[in-house]
Amino acid sequence: MKKWISFCAGVTALAGPTIAAAEGKAVPPIDFLTWPAAKYQHYYETSNYIAEAWRKLGIPVQLNAQPFPAPMLGMWYTDHKFDVVMSVLSGSPARLDPEFFTATQFWSTNSAPGGMNVGSFRSEKFDAMSAEQRKLYDPEKRRVLINEMQAFIQGEQPEGLIASVQNTTAINTDNVQLDGYQNSPDGIRSVWNLLRLKPKKGQAAVKLGWTIDQASWNPLTFKTLEELDRLGLVYDRMVVTAPNGKPEMWAAEKIDVVNDTTIDVSLKAGMKFSDGKPVTAADAAFSFNYLKQNDAIYFKSVLADLKEAVADGDKIRFTLNKANASFISQGLGQIPIMPKHIWDTVTKDKGVAKPQDYKNIDLIGSGAYKLKYWKEGQEIYLERNASHFMKPPADLLMIQFGSAEVLAASLRKGEIDVSLQPLVPTVISEFADQKNLRLIKTQSNGHMSARYNLKTELFSHKAVRQALAHAIPYKMIIEEVLGGDATPTPSPIVPANTFWSNTNLKVPEYDLDKARGILKAAGFTWDSKGMLRFPE
Repeated sequence: MKKWISFCAGVTALAGPTIAAAEGKAVPPIDFLTWPAAKYQHYYETSNYIAEAWRKLGIPVQLNAQPFPAPMLGMWYTDHKFDVVMSVLSGSPARLDPEFFTATQFWSTNSAPGGMNVGSFRSEKFDAMSAEQRKLYDPEKRRVLINEMQAFIQGEQPEGLIASVQNTTAINTDNVQLDGYQNSPDGIRSVWNLLRLKPKKGQAAVKLGWTIDQASWNPLTFKTLEELDRLGLVYDRMVVTAPNGKPEMWAAEKIDVVNDTTIDVSLKAGMKFSDGKPVTAADAAFSFNYLKQNDAIYFKSVLADLKEAVADGDKIRFTLNKANASFISQGLGQIPIMPKHIWDTVTKDKGVAKPQDYKNIDLIGSGAYKLKYWKEGQEIYLERNASHFMKPPADLLMIQFGSAEVLAASLRKGEIDVSLQPLVPTVISEFADQKNLRLIKTQSNGHMSARYNLKTELFSHKAVRQALAHAIPYKMIIEEVLGGDATPTPSPIVPANTFWSNTNLKVPEYDLDKARGILKAAGFTWDSKGMLRFPE
Protein backbone atom coordinates (compact mmCIF):
# COMPACT_ATOMS: atom_id res chain seq x y z
CA MET A 1 0.00 0.00 0.00
CA LYS A 2 1.49 3.29 -1.05
CA LYS A 3 1.36 6.31 1.19
CA TRP A 4 -1.40 8.85 0.75
CA ILE A 5 -0.50 11.51 -1.79
CA SER A 6 -1.74 15.05 -1.25
CA PHE A 7 -1.46 17.20 -4.33
CA CYS A 8 -0.77 20.90 -4.22
CA ALA A 9 -3.77 23.13 -4.84
CA GLY A 10 -2.07 25.32 -7.42
CA VAL A 11 -2.90 25.07 -11.10
CA THR A 12 -0.35 23.05 -13.03
CA ALA A 13 0.82 24.68 -16.26
CA LEU A 14 -0.47 23.05 -19.41
CA ALA A 15 2.03 20.82 -21.09
CA GLY A 16 1.08 20.23 -24.68
CA PRO A 17 -1.92 22.22 -25.94
CA THR A 18 -1.46 25.12 -28.27
CA ILE A 19 -2.32 28.36 -26.47
CA ALA A 20 -5.08 30.07 -28.44
CA ALA A 21 -6.23 33.64 -28.24
CA ALA A 22 -8.61 33.91 -25.33
CA GLU A 23 -11.95 34.80 -26.92
CA GLY A 24 -14.46 33.47 -24.42
CA LYS A 25 -14.78 34.22 -20.73
CA ALA A 26 -12.71 32.32 -18.22
CA VAL A 27 -14.10 29.12 -16.70
CA PRO A 28 -14.96 29.98 -13.08
CA PRO A 29 -13.65 27.98 -10.11
CA ILE A 30 -15.45 24.64 -9.78
CA ASP A 31 -17.10 23.89 -6.42
CA PHE A 32 -16.27 20.22 -5.82
CA LEU A 33 -18.41 19.02 -2.90
CA THR A 34 -16.62 16.20 -1.09
CA TRP A 35 -16.31 14.25 2.13
CA PRO A 36 -14.30 15.37 5.18
CA ALA A 37 -10.77 13.97 5.20
CA ALA A 38 -10.80 13.19 8.93
CA LYS A 39 -13.63 10.64 8.67
CA TYR A 40 -13.56 9.62 5.00
CA GLN A 41 -9.93 10.01 3.92
CA HIS A 42 -10.15 7.71 0.88
CA TYR A 43 -13.19 9.57 -0.49
CA TYR A 44 -11.51 12.93 0.06
CA GLU A 45 -8.25 11.78 -1.51
CA THR A 46 -10.13 10.41 -4.51
CA SER A 47 -11.65 13.83 -5.17
CA ASN A 48 -8.19 15.35 -4.61
CA TYR A 49 -6.64 13.17 -7.33
CA ILE A 50 -9.42 14.12 -9.75
CA ALA A 51 -9.13 17.82 -8.95
CA GLU A 52 -5.41 17.76 -9.65
CA ALA A 53 -5.94 16.12 -13.04
CA TRP A 54 -8.57 18.70 -13.98
CA ARG A 55 -6.29 21.55 -12.96
CA LYS A 56 -3.84 20.27 -15.56
CA LEU A 57 -6.55 21.00 -18.13
CA GLY A 58 -6.73 24.60 -16.92
CA ILE A 59 -9.92 24.09 -14.90
CA PRO A 60 -9.74 25.75 -11.48
CA VAL A 61 -11.13 23.38 -8.85
CA GLN A 62 -11.90 24.13 -5.21
CA LEU A 63 -12.50 21.13 -2.95
CA ASN A 64 -15.39 21.84 -0.62
CA ALA A 65 -15.23 19.26 2.16
CA GLN A 66 -18.38 19.28 4.28
CA PRO A 67 -19.31 17.16 7.30
CA PHE A 68 -21.35 14.06 6.52
CA PRO A 69 -24.27 13.54 6.82
CA ALA A 70 -25.09 17.19 7.59
CA PRO A 71 -24.73 19.51 5.81
CA MET A 72 -23.20 17.49 2.93
CA LEU A 73 -26.21 15.24 2.41
CA GLY A 74 -28.57 18.20 2.22
CA MET A 75 -26.34 20.02 -0.26
CA TRP A 76 -26.10 16.83 -2.32
CA TYR A 77 -29.65 15.42 -2.36
CA THR A 78 -31.99 18.08 -1.04
CA ASP A 79 -30.62 21.30 -2.53
CA HIS A 80 -28.36 20.01 -5.36
CA LYS A 81 -25.94 22.72 -4.26
CA PHE A 82 -22.65 21.84 -6.00
CA ASP A 83 -20.88 21.95 -9.33
CA VAL A 84 -19.46 18.45 -8.81
CA VAL A 85 -20.08 16.07 -5.93
CA MET A 86 -17.97 13.09 -4.87
CA SER A 87 -20.77 10.54 -5.14
CA VAL A 88 -20.49 7.23 -3.28
CA LEU A 89 -23.48 4.94 -3.81
CA SER A 90 -23.61 1.84 -1.64
CA GLY A 91 -24.26 -1.63 -2.93
CA SER A 92 -27.39 -3.54 -2.03
CA PRO A 93 -29.36 -6.53 -3.34
CA ALA A 94 -32.27 -4.11 -3.79
CA ARG A 95 -30.11 -2.25 -6.30
CA LEU A 96 -29.34 -5.31 -8.42
CA ASP A 97 -32.47 -4.46 -10.36
CA PRO A 98 -31.28 -2.03 -13.07
CA GLU A 99 -33.91 0.59 -12.20
CA PHE A 100 -31.91 2.49 -9.58
CA PHE A 101 -28.66 2.96 -11.49
CA THR A 102 -30.45 3.99 -14.69
CA ALA A 103 -33.96 5.44 -14.57
CA THR A 104 -34.00 6.55 -10.93
CA GLN A 105 -30.68 8.35 -11.21
CA PHE A 106 -31.23 10.07 -14.56
CA TRP A 107 -34.97 10.38 -15.24
CA SER A 108 -35.92 14.03 -15.82
CA THR A 109 -38.84 13.86 -13.38
CA ASN A 110 -36.40 13.08 -10.57
CA SER A 111 -34.29 16.21 -11.13
CA ALA A 112 -36.17 18.59 -8.81
CA PRO A 113 -34.46 19.38 -5.48
CA GLY A 114 -34.85 16.33 -3.26
CA GLY A 115 -34.92 13.98 -6.25
CA MET A 116 -32.38 11.22 -6.93
CA ASN A 117 -31.39 12.82 -10.26
CA VAL A 118 -29.08 15.12 -8.33
CA GLY A 119 -27.21 16.32 -11.41
CA SER A 120 -30.41 17.46 -13.19
CA PHE A 121 -29.68 15.38 -16.30
CA ARG A 122 -32.48 15.74 -18.88
CA SER A 123 -33.07 13.80 -22.08
CA GLU A 124 -36.37 13.03 -23.79
CA LYS A 125 -34.79 10.01 -25.46
CA PHE A 126 -33.55 8.59 -22.16
CA ASP A 127 -36.90 9.28 -20.48
CA ALA A 128 -38.64 7.34 -23.25
CA MET A 129 -36.27 4.39 -22.82
CA SER A 130 -36.77 4.49 -19.04
CA ALA A 131 -40.52 4.30 -19.47
CA GLU A 132 -40.29 1.54 -22.10
CA GLN A 133 -38.06 -0.77 -20.03
CA ARG A 134 -40.64 -0.78 -17.26
CA LYS A 135 -43.12 -2.43 -19.64
CA LEU A 136 -40.83 -5.40 -20.27
CA TYR A 137 -41.51 -8.16 -17.75
CA ASP A 138 -39.37 -10.56 -19.81
CA PRO A 139 -35.83 -10.11 -18.33
CA GLU A 140 -34.09 -10.94 -21.62
CA LYS A 141 -36.04 -8.33 -23.58
CA ARG A 142 -35.60 -5.82 -20.79
CA ARG A 143 -31.85 -6.42 -20.70
CA VAL A 144 -31.51 -5.38 -24.35
CA LEU A 145 -33.04 -1.99 -23.61
CA ILE A 146 -31.12 -1.60 -20.35
CA ASN A 147 -27.90 -2.14 -22.32
CA GLU A 148 -28.94 0.61 -24.73
CA MET A 149 -29.60 2.92 -21.79
CA GLN A 150 -26.14 2.26 -20.39
CA ALA A 151 -24.56 3.05 -23.76
CA PHE A 152 -26.57 6.26 -23.95
CA ILE A 153 -25.46 7.28 -20.46
CA GLN A 154 -21.84 6.67 -21.39
CA GLY A 155 -22.21 8.91 -24.43
CA GLU A 156 -23.76 11.72 -22.38
CA GLN A 157 -21.39 11.37 -19.40
CA PRO A 158 -23.64 12.89 -16.69
CA GLU A 159 -21.09 11.60 -14.18
CA GLY A 160 -17.45 10.69 -14.28
CA LEU A 161 -17.38 7.07 -13.14
CA ILE A 162 -14.40 6.16 -10.98
CA ALA A 163 -14.66 2.61 -9.66
CA SER A 164 -16.74 -0.08 -8.06
CA VAL A 165 -15.13 -0.83 -4.74
CA GLN A 166 -14.57 -4.05 -2.88
CA ASN A 167 -15.68 -3.37 0.68
CA THR A 168 -13.93 -5.12 3.56
CA THR A 169 -15.58 -5.39 6.96
CA ALA A 170 -14.59 -7.47 9.96
CA ILE A 171 -15.93 -9.50 12.88
CA ASN A 172 -14.21 -10.01 16.22
CA THR A 173 -14.65 -13.77 16.54
CA ASP A 174 -13.78 -13.70 20.25
CA ASN A 175 -17.12 -12.00 20.88
CA VAL A 176 -19.54 -13.11 18.16
CA GLN A 177 -20.11 -15.86 15.62
CA LEU A 178 -21.68 -15.74 12.19
CA ASP A 179 -22.84 -19.06 10.80
CA GLY A 180 -23.76 -19.42 7.15
CA TYR A 181 -22.53 -16.06 5.86
CA GLN A 182 -24.57 -14.91 2.86
CA ASN A 183 -22.45 -13.44 0.05
CA SER A 184 -24.44 -10.28 -0.57
CA PRO A 185 -23.52 -6.97 -2.29
CA ASP A 186 -23.99 -5.21 1.07
CA GLY A 187 -21.90 -7.79 2.93
CA ILE A 188 -22.27 -8.00 6.69
CA ARG A 189 -24.85 -5.18 6.57
CA SER A 190 -27.32 -7.45 4.77
CA VAL A 191 -30.38 -8.32 6.82
CA TRP A 192 -29.68 -11.95 5.93
CA ASN A 193 -26.37 -11.71 7.81
CA LEU A 194 -27.46 -9.47 10.69
CA LEU A 195 -30.12 -12.05 11.53
CA ARG A 196 -27.38 -14.70 11.89
CA LEU A 197 -25.13 -12.87 14.36
CA LYS A 198 -24.89 -14.59 17.76
CA PRO A 199 -23.02 -13.34 20.86
CA LYS A 200 -20.52 -15.79 22.35
CA LYS A 201 -20.31 -14.44 25.89
CA GLY A 202 -23.95 -14.36 26.89
CA GLN A 203 -24.52 -10.66 26.21
CA ALA A 204 -27.95 -9.64 24.93
CA ALA A 205 -26.71 -7.42 22.11
CA VAL A 206 -24.18 -7.66 19.31
CA LYS A 207 -22.22 -4.39 19.17
CA LEU A 208 -21.98 -2.99 15.66
CA GLY A 209 -19.69 -0.09 14.73
CA TRP A 210 -20.61 2.48 12.10
CA THR A 211 -19.79 6.10 11.21
CA ILE A 212 -23.22 6.93 9.76
CA ASP A 213 -26.08 7.84 12.09
CA GLN A 214 -29.78 7.73 11.26
CA ALA A 215 -30.84 11.19 10.10
CA SER A 216 -34.56 10.35 10.07
CA TRP A 217 -36.84 7.57 11.30
CA ASN A 218 -39.76 9.03 9.37
CA PRO A 219 -40.47 6.98 6.18
CA LEU A 220 -41.53 10.20 4.47
CA THR A 221 -38.29 12.11 4.96
CA PHE A 222 -35.27 9.77 5.07
CA LYS A 223 -32.88 10.00 2.09
CA THR A 224 -30.21 7.31 2.08
CA LEU A 225 -29.88 3.58 1.51
CA GLU A 226 -28.33 3.20 4.97
CA GLU A 227 -31.43 4.75 6.54
CA LEU A 228 -33.68 2.51 4.43
CA ASP A 229 -31.78 -0.57 5.61
CA ARG A 230 -32.24 0.35 9.28
CA LEU A 231 -35.90 1.13 8.76
CA GLY A 232 -36.16 -2.31 7.16
CA LEU A 233 -35.12 -3.85 10.47
CA VAL A 234 -38.02 -2.29 12.38
CA TYR A 235 -40.66 -2.25 9.61
CA ASP A 236 -41.63 -5.28 7.55
CA ARG A 237 -41.76 -5.23 3.75
CA MET A 238 -43.69 -7.46 1.37
CA VAL A 239 -40.53 -9.00 -0.05
CA VAL A 240 -36.83 -8.68 0.71
CA THR A 241 -34.27 -9.09 -2.04
CA ALA A 242 -32.04 -12.10 -1.48
CA PRO A 243 -28.27 -11.93 -2.03
CA ASN A 244 -28.74 -13.39 -5.52
CA GLY A 245 -31.05 -10.51 -6.48
CA LYS A 246 -34.25 -12.56 -6.40
CA PRO A 247 -37.13 -11.15 -4.32
CA GLU A 248 -37.95 -13.51 -1.42
CA MET A 249 -41.28 -13.57 0.38
CA TRP A 250 -41.24 -11.66 3.66
CA ALA A 251 -44.53 -10.18 4.88
CA ALA A 252 -46.15 -11.47 1.67
CA GLU A 253 -47.38 -15.04 1.60
CA LYS A 254 -48.13 -15.07 -2.13
CA ILE A 255 -47.82 -12.73 -5.14
CA ASP A 256 -49.94 -13.05 -8.28
CA VAL A 257 -49.21 -10.91 -11.34
CA VAL A 258 -52.73 -10.70 -12.75
CA ASN A 259 -51.67 -8.63 -15.75
CA ASP A 260 -49.11 -5.96 -16.62
CA THR A 261 -50.78 -3.37 -14.37
CA THR A 262 -52.41 -5.50 -11.66
CA ILE A 263 -50.61 -7.34 -8.85
CA ASP A 264 -52.33 -9.20 -6.00
CA VAL A 265 -50.47 -9.84 -2.76
CA SER A 266 -51.63 -12.11 0.06
CA LEU A 267 -50.37 -11.06 3.49
CA LYS A 268 -48.68 -13.47 5.89
CA ALA A 269 -50.97 -14.32 8.82
CA GLY A 270 -50.24 -13.65 12.49
CA MET A 271 -48.00 -10.59 12.24
CA LYS A 272 -48.29 -7.92 14.92
CA PHE A 273 -47.04 -4.39 15.41
CA SER A 274 -44.85 -3.67 18.42
CA ASP A 275 -47.85 -2.18 20.25
CA GLY A 276 -49.64 -5.53 20.00
CA LYS A 277 -52.12 -4.64 17.27
CA PRO A 278 -52.38 -6.97 14.25
CA VAL A 279 -50.84 -6.14 10.88
CA THR A 280 -53.60 -6.11 8.28
CA ALA A 281 -53.92 -5.77 4.54
CA ALA A 282 -55.50 -2.38 5.26
CA ASP A 283 -52.24 -1.27 6.93
CA ALA A 284 -50.22 -2.39 3.92
CA ALA A 285 -52.49 -0.71 1.36
CA PHE A 286 -52.56 2.45 3.49
CA SER A 287 -48.74 2.56 3.59
CA PHE A 288 -48.33 2.56 -0.18
CA ASN A 289 -51.08 5.14 -0.76
CA TYR A 290 -49.91 7.34 2.13
CA LEU A 291 -46.27 7.46 1.06
CA LYS A 292 -47.27 8.30 -2.51
CA GLN A 293 -49.80 10.98 -1.52
CA ASN A 294 -47.29 12.65 0.79
CA ASP A 295 -44.40 12.58 -1.70
CA ALA A 296 -42.06 10.41 0.36
CA ILE A 297 -38.59 11.54 -0.75
CA TYR A 298 -36.88 8.17 -1.17
CA PHE A 299 -39.87 6.43 -2.75
CA LYS A 300 -40.91 8.99 -5.38
CA SER A 301 -39.61 7.02 -8.33
CA VAL A 302 -40.62 3.67 -6.85
CA LEU A 303 -44.24 4.79 -6.47
CA ALA A 304 -44.47 6.91 -9.62
CA ASP A 305 -46.53 4.31 -11.51
CA LEU A 306 -48.75 3.23 -8.60
CA LYS A 307 -52.39 4.20 -9.16
CA GLU A 308 -53.75 2.77 -5.92
CA ALA A 309 -53.52 -0.06 -3.42
CA VAL A 310 -56.79 -1.56 -2.19
CA ALA A 311 -57.23 -4.05 0.66
CA ASP A 312 -59.70 -6.93 0.41
CA GLY A 313 -59.58 -9.31 3.36
CA ASP A 314 -56.00 -10.50 3.70
CA LYS A 315 -55.15 -9.44 0.13
CA ILE A 316 -53.93 -6.19 -1.38
CA ARG A 317 -54.50 -5.36 -5.03
CA PHE A 318 -51.93 -3.01 -6.52
CA THR A 319 -53.10 -1.21 -9.65
CA LEU A 320 -50.44 0.55 -11.72
CA ASN A 321 -50.97 3.36 -14.21
CA LYS A 322 -48.67 1.52 -16.60
CA ALA A 323 -46.57 -1.63 -16.62
CA ASN A 324 -43.59 -1.51 -14.29
CA ALA A 325 -41.26 -4.53 -14.35
CA SER A 326 -39.33 -3.34 -11.29
CA PHE A 327 -42.34 -2.74 -9.03
CA ILE A 328 -42.10 -6.12 -7.29
CA SER A 329 -38.41 -5.80 -6.37
CA GLN A 330 -38.33 -2.02 -5.88
CA GLY A 331 -41.86 -1.27 -4.63
CA LEU A 332 -42.85 -4.39 -2.72
CA GLY A 333 -39.22 -4.81 -1.68
CA GLN A 334 -38.73 -1.35 -0.16
CA ILE A 335 -42.01 0.16 1.06
CA PRO A 336 -42.41 -0.28 4.84
CA ILE A 337 -45.71 -1.54 6.24
CA MET A 338 -46.76 1.28 8.56
CA PRO A 339 -49.53 1.10 11.18
CA LYS A 340 -52.57 2.95 9.86
CA HIS A 341 -53.82 3.58 13.39
CA ILE A 342 -50.70 5.70 14.06
CA TRP A 343 -50.10 7.53 10.78
CA ASP A 344 -53.67 8.20 9.67
CA THR A 345 -54.10 10.77 12.47
CA VAL A 346 -50.45 11.57 13.19
CA THR A 347 -50.75 15.35 12.76
CA LYS A 348 -53.58 15.62 15.27
CA ASP A 349 -52.27 13.03 17.74
CA LYS A 350 -48.64 14.17 17.72
CA GLY A 351 -49.29 17.91 17.40
CA VAL A 352 -47.34 18.46 14.18
CA ALA A 353 -48.25 20.65 11.22
CA LYS A 354 -47.60 17.92 8.65
CA PRO A 355 -46.63 14.24 8.82
CA GLN A 356 -43.12 15.03 7.58
CA ASP A 357 -42.51 16.90 10.87
CA TYR A 358 -43.09 13.81 13.02
CA LYS A 359 -39.75 12.44 14.27
CA ASN A 360 -41.18 8.93 14.82
CA ILE A 361 -38.82 8.16 17.71
CA ASP A 362 -41.54 6.15 19.48
CA LEU A 363 -41.58 3.99 16.38
CA ILE A 364 -44.27 1.32 16.02
CA GLY A 365 -43.39 -1.34 13.48
CA SER A 366 -43.73 -5.08 12.96
CA GLY A 367 -40.15 -5.87 11.94
CA ALA A 368 -37.62 -8.35 13.28
CA TYR A 369 -36.38 -5.66 15.71
CA LYS A 370 -37.92 -2.90 17.81
CA LEU A 371 -36.34 0.53 18.27
CA LYS A 372 -35.64 0.53 22.01
CA TYR A 373 -33.80 3.85 22.00
CA TRP A 374 -31.81 6.24 19.82
CA LYS A 375 -29.13 8.51 21.22
CA GLU A 376 -28.51 10.81 18.30
CA GLY A 377 -24.92 10.63 17.09
CA GLN A 378 -24.09 7.94 19.67
CA GLU A 379 -26.13 4.75 19.75
CA ILE A 380 -29.09 2.96 18.21
CA TYR A 381 -30.43 0.04 20.24
CA LEU A 382 -32.59 -2.44 18.32
CA GLU A 383 -34.27 -5.02 20.54
CA ARG A 384 -35.04 -8.37 18.96
CA ASN A 385 -38.68 -9.13 18.26
CA ALA A 386 -38.90 -12.66 19.67
CA SER A 387 -42.33 -13.23 18.10
CA HIS A 388 -41.23 -12.28 14.58
CA PHE A 389 -41.22 -15.05 11.98
CA MET A 390 -37.46 -14.57 11.41
CA LYS A 391 -36.70 -15.10 15.13
CA PRO A 392 -33.51 -12.99 15.48
CA PRO A 393 -31.10 -14.49 18.04
CA ALA A 394 -29.83 -11.23 19.59
CA ASP A 395 -30.37 -7.51 20.03
CA LEU A 396 -28.33 -5.12 17.90
CA LEU A 397 -26.49 -2.14 19.40
CA MET A 398 -25.21 0.20 16.69
CA ILE A 399 -22.47 2.50 18.00
CA GLN A 400 -21.50 5.61 16.04
CA PHE A 401 -17.80 6.52 15.68
CA GLY A 402 -16.14 9.72 14.56
CA SER A 403 -13.89 7.98 12.06
CA ALA A 404 -13.24 4.59 10.50
CA GLU A 405 -9.83 4.50 12.15
CA VAL A 406 -11.22 4.92 15.67
CA LEU A 407 -13.86 2.30 14.90
CA ALA A 408 -11.19 -0.16 13.74
CA ALA A 409 -9.18 0.37 16.93
CA SER A 410 -12.29 -0.38 19.00
CA LEU A 411 -12.88 -3.58 17.03
CA ARG A 412 -9.29 -4.69 17.58
CA LYS A 413 -9.65 -4.17 21.34
CA GLY A 414 -12.91 -6.13 21.46
CA GLU A 415 -14.96 -3.10 22.50
CA ILE A 416 -17.29 -3.73 19.54
CA ASP A 417 -18.04 -7.01 17.78
CA VAL A 418 -18.58 -6.08 14.13
CA SER A 419 -17.56 -3.29 11.78
CA LEU A 420 -20.44 -2.32 9.50
CA GLN A 421 -18.25 0.49 8.20
CA PRO A 422 -15.91 -0.62 5.37
CA LEU A 423 -12.34 -0.63 6.61
CA VAL A 424 -9.82 1.76 5.07
CA PRO A 425 -6.97 0.11 3.12
CA THR A 426 -4.28 0.76 5.76
CA VAL A 427 -6.37 -0.95 8.44
CA ILE A 428 -7.09 -3.98 6.24
CA SER A 429 -3.39 -4.77 5.94
CA GLU A 430 -2.96 -4.42 9.72
CA PHE A 431 -5.88 -6.74 10.47
CA ALA A 432 -4.84 -9.50 8.05
CA ASP A 433 -2.62 -11.31 10.57
CA GLN A 434 -4.92 -11.04 13.61
CA LYS A 435 -6.48 -14.47 14.20
CA ASN A 436 -9.50 -13.16 16.11
CA LEU A 437 -10.56 -10.81 13.31
CA ARG A 438 -12.45 -12.36 10.44
CA LEU A 439 -12.21 -10.18 7.33
CA ILE A 440 -15.17 -10.26 4.95
CA LYS A 441 -14.59 -8.95 1.43
CA THR A 442 -17.61 -7.97 -0.65
CA GLN A 443 -17.69 -6.78 -4.25
CA SER A 444 -20.16 -3.93 -4.17
CA ASN A 445 -22.72 -3.32 -6.90
CA GLY A 446 -22.49 0.36 -6.03
CA HIS A 447 -19.88 2.78 -7.35
CA MET A 448 -17.94 6.00 -6.84
CA SER A 449 -18.25 8.86 -9.31
CA ALA A 450 -17.80 12.57 -9.84
CA ARG A 451 -21.43 13.59 -10.37
CA TYR A 452 -21.88 16.77 -12.42
CA ASN A 453 -24.52 19.46 -11.94
CA LEU A 454 -25.72 20.00 -15.50
CA LYS A 455 -27.45 23.24 -14.53
CA THR A 456 -24.04 24.90 -14.26
CA GLU A 457 -22.58 26.57 -17.32
CA LEU A 458 -19.49 24.40 -17.59
CA PHE A 459 -21.12 21.02 -17.13
CA SER A 460 -24.04 21.84 -19.40
CA HIS A 461 -21.45 21.33 -22.20
CA LYS A 462 -21.56 17.70 -23.31
CA ALA A 463 -18.02 18.04 -24.72
CA VAL A 464 -16.70 19.04 -21.28
CA ARG A 465 -18.23 15.94 -19.69
CA GLN A 466 -16.87 13.74 -22.47
CA ALA A 467 -13.41 15.30 -22.10
CA LEU A 468 -13.38 14.78 -18.33
CA ALA A 469 -14.08 11.08 -18.84
CA HIS A 470 -10.44 10.97 -19.97
CA ALA A 471 -9.25 13.09 -17.04
CA ILE A 472 -9.97 10.75 -14.14
CA PRO A 473 -6.82 8.85 -13.07
CA TYR A 474 -8.62 5.55 -12.40
CA LYS A 475 -5.56 3.36 -11.97
CA MET A 476 -3.79 5.74 -9.59
CA ILE A 477 -6.91 6.10 -7.45
CA ILE A 478 -7.52 2.35 -7.32
CA GLU A 479 -3.90 1.49 -6.53
CA GLU A 480 -2.82 4.38 -4.31
CA VAL A 481 -6.04 5.45 -2.58
CA LEU A 482 -8.23 2.35 -2.54
CA GLY A 483 -5.43 -0.13 -1.97
CA GLY A 484 -6.30 -2.14 -5.08
CA ASP A 485 -9.70 -3.12 -3.68
CA ALA A 486 -11.73 -1.72 -6.57
CA THR A 487 -12.30 -2.11 -10.28
CA PRO A 488 -13.01 0.56 -12.92
CA THR A 489 -16.47 0.52 -14.44
CA PRO A 490 -17.74 1.91 -17.77
CA SER A 491 -21.36 1.95 -16.59
CA PRO A 492 -23.29 2.83 -13.43
CA ILE A 493 -24.45 -0.80 -13.56
CA VAL A 494 -21.09 -2.27 -12.58
CA PRO A 495 -19.54 -5.52 -13.93
CA ALA A 496 -20.32 -7.34 -10.65
CA ASN A 497 -24.01 -7.09 -11.58
CA THR A 498 -23.34 -9.62 -14.31
CA PHE A 499 -26.82 -10.07 -15.80
CA TRP A 500 -27.58 -6.36 -16.30
CA SER A 501 -24.15 -4.82 -16.93
CA ASN A 502 -23.34 -3.92 -20.55
CA THR A 503 -20.18 -5.90 -21.28
CA ASN A 504 -19.65 -4.15 -24.63
CA LEU A 505 -18.80 -0.83 -23.00
CA LYS A 506 -15.17 0.08 -22.32
CA VAL A 507 -13.70 2.27 -19.60
CA PRO A 508 -12.45 5.56 -21.13
CA GLU A 509 -8.66 5.71 -21.05
CA TYR A 510 -6.98 8.28 -18.84
CA ASP A 511 -5.45 10.60 -21.45
CA LEU A 512 -5.20 14.33 -20.80
CA ASP A 513 -4.11 15.06 -24.37
CA LYS A 514 -7.27 13.39 -25.65
CA ALA A 515 -9.31 15.42 -23.17
CA ARG A 516 -7.70 18.64 -24.44
CA GLY A 517 -8.42 17.62 -28.01
CA ILE A 518 -12.13 17.18 -27.25
CA LEU A 519 -12.26 20.58 -25.54
CA LYS A 520 -10.43 22.27 -28.41
CA ALA A 521 -12.74 20.72 -31.01
CA ALA A 522 -15.72 22.09 -29.07
CA GLY A 523 -14.31 25.64 -29.28
CA PHE A 524 -12.74 25.95 -25.84
CA THR A 525 -9.44 27.84 -25.66
CA TRP A 526 -6.68 28.52 -23.14
CA ASP A 527 -5.23 31.86 -22.13
CA SER A 528 -1.55 32.65 -21.72
CA LYS A 529 -1.57 31.19 -18.20
CA GLY A 530 -3.05 27.92 -19.41
CA MET A 531 -6.49 28.56 -17.95
CA LEU A 532 -9.52 27.21 -19.81
CA ARG A 533 -11.95 29.62 -21.46
CA PHE A 534 -15.42 29.09 -22.86
CA PRO A 535 -16.09 29.22 -26.61
CA GLU A 536 -16.88 32.72 -27.80
